[in-house]
Amino acid sequence: MTAATPPEPTRFQAPTRPVPLNAEVEVLALIARQAHKVPWPVGLAAIFVLAITWHQVPHAALLIWTAAVIGMQIVRRSVLPGLPSRAMSHAARMRTAIWLSGINGVAQGSAVLFFYTMTDLQRAIVSILLSGITAGAIGTTNGHPRIYNAFAYPVMLGLTLSWALSPHAGAVWWIDATMSFLCLAFLIVQSGLARDQYRSLSESVAMRNAQMQLNEQLRGALQTAEEANAAKTRFLASASHDLRQPLHTLTLFSAALQQSPELPTSAREIAQHMDRTIRNLGEQLSGLLDLSKLDAGIVEARRQVLRLSEVLRPMTQEYAAEADSRGLTFTVQCDDSLCIDSDKLLLGRVIRNLLDNAFKYSQHGTITVTTQRQGDRVVMAIKDEGCGIPHAMQQHVFEEFFQVSNPERDQRKGLGLGLSIVKRLCSLLHIDMELWSEPGLGTRVVLSLPAGDEARLPRMHHEPALPSALPELNVLVVDDEADIRLAMQTLLRTMGCTPLLADGTEAALQMASATPPDIVLADFRLRGDDSGLQAIQQLRIQHPGLPALLISGDVAQDRLQQAHAAGLRMLHKPVTAPVLLQAIIETLTESEPSQS
Repeated sequence: MTAATPPEPTRFQAPTRPVPLNAEVEVLALIARQAHKVPWPVGLAAIFVLAITWHQVPHAALLIWTAAVIGMQIVRRSVLPGLPSRAMSHAARMRTAIWLSGINGVAQGSAVLFFYTMTDLQRAIVSILLSGITAGAIGTTNGHPRIYNAFAYPVMLGLTLSWALSPHAGAVWWIDATMSFLCLAFLIVQSGLARDQYRSLSESVAMRNAQMQLNEQLRGALQTAEEANAAKTRFLASASHDLRQPLHTLTLFSAALQQSPELPTSAREIAQHMDRTIRNLGEQLSGLLDLSKLDAGIVEARRQVLRLSEVLRPMTQEYAAEADSRGLTFTVQCDDSLCIDSDKLLLGRVIRNLLDNAFKYSQHGTITVTTQRQGDRVVMAIKDEGCGIPHAMQQHVFEEFFQVSNPERDQRKGLGLGLSIVKRLCSLLHIDMELWSEPGLGTRVVLSLPAGDEARLPRMHHEPALPSALPELNVLVVDDEADIRLAMQTLLRTMGCTPLLADGTEAALQMASATPPDIVLADFRLRGDDSGLQAIQQLRIQHPGLPALLISGDVAQDRLQQAHAAGLRMLHKPVTAPVLLQAIIETLTESEPSQS
């Protein structure tokens, strides 16, 4: 009997760090790149020297020198290109480069051995050629002191000594002495330039290493921030789902309780107070959902030409009543001719959130909404005389969960999500927003909206009113929570429906096989790998075109995108009785053509 192979341990590999740069490695890489280019001019220079000195220098010696110079170039061309990657230590690579440079310098510099037979012109030409090659070596070696000096010293010191010690007929001593001095001075200056160039290279490498370290730190900080943001999103999604489940159950029971005709008046008042509290909590959780939907990119703006007054009219009535009850003055100035190009529902959410803030932080004074046309934009300003926002906090008011004055986290003031939602919606609707605020004087928010063409206004039509109750329907409820199934059963019965209850896909298929449902209400997340999406897909195989709704307390972005991609309407827990009633009727109405 063979022993079971133990499972592989989980390994956590540290992130790969960039290898620090090294100036000498850069020099070797440059020499390797130049190894194919340098031999050609050097070889041609050697052949040129051969040609102009052929009649003055012994042929054998001249041919040996030329062959040595060209042969050295061939050796360098074959060795240097692969030197940086050769299997040896860095010190060994550097020694190889230095030795090859030194031998090359000795080979080329040995041309001065022929000075005693050359004419002044030939000496000058050879000196110019060797000095030029020496100057060019600064660039081809990046001025590395040991590599450069290994080449430059044999060449330039040879020239210096040759001008000083090689007499010839008709020589003027001070000219030879001056040339010797100039060759030595040239060597000193070029060595200094080489040191400066290599120092610049070293500083550049050090700066790039520092930049790499900074980039690594920034990448680490960005990764940490992204992980923290992802963890926050996961936490909000999980917390929202877990809180919505019992809240959804409470909402359903509360709705069923209020619809009970046998409920005493005193108990009905308690139920109404309880329902308001549940609604308040539901609205706060809806703020989290709105953020998740906007971040998931599944909110689509259905833009059309609208009269701005029609967007503001219901808010004017709603907030005027609140202003009267609190002793505030609320005025709205909007010409009926002003048209905008926007999404009515999303724009309404933006304006409501801004007005909510204006009323929330105003204890007295006036709140005004003014509008005017400016070119191709419509500018709307919302101004209050409330407590204002300190300058240091004005950059933070659009962050999630930030509130200017709510240290006690009063639930009546919300969660601090309104302005963060406003910021995202303004970006979606192409609205420019500016904020001015002074502590003690109030706040003014200005929205610049795309103007609309009045000629493109849609024709007015009246939508038929939804019935106040459902017809007799078989409603299949698929939810793994027993309390939710019981609450849905209670509520649906008060609506005149016959509830069919199932805790998963398999049970739903068995229930639908026995009693065909008219519509399915399925929770998105079921037990284990099961899901409401899977249940609806299987039920539609059994009953093609079956109307269905998803109900979920999940705000995770991937879940929202899955539901959106499947083309299914999703209600988010807690679902109130009026919302559920309207969604069922609309879903049945939309499905009628497919079932005919």
